[in-house]
Amino acid sequence: MNFKNYAETTLSFIPQVNAFTGENGAGKTNLLDGIHYLSLCKSYFNPIDSQHIKKGEELVYGTGRVRQR
Repeated sequence: MNFKNYAETTLSFIPQVNAFTGENGAGKTNLLDGIHYLSLCKSYFNPIDSQHIKKGEELVYGTGRVRQR
């Protein structure tokens, strides 16, 4: 993945309400931006793709699967 501060992550959602919680600076907004990026192929915040690559890595990539229940 290498998106911002995430090397890799796996998410599963429930049909009801889903919430992201954590300390300030933990990456909650980066996670939401990663979902946006995966969905629309662009960041909500920054149009420069190279600025989304995790520090020390060469590229950013992602995969996703949407399943409607």
